[in-house]
Amino acid sequence: MNRNARLFAAAALMAVLSACGAKGPLFLPEKPAEEAPVTPATTPETTPVPAEPPIDPATVPATDGNG
Repeated sequence: MNRNARLFAAAALMAVLSACGAKGPLFLPEKPAEEAPVTPATTPETTPVPAEPPIDPATVPATDGNG
């Protein structure tokens, strides 16, 4: 064999042995298990709490800023 053919054969062998570079054992991924249909949770009936009326700044007593 001439030198170029040996070089080509060595390069081809290295390419085949290196493959894709993945480490570890090869495996087929498992199919995901079929999930049962999800039903929304029922919320307990509650009575709505009325919102507080907005505060009128004119009716709030002034403070001296010391908390």
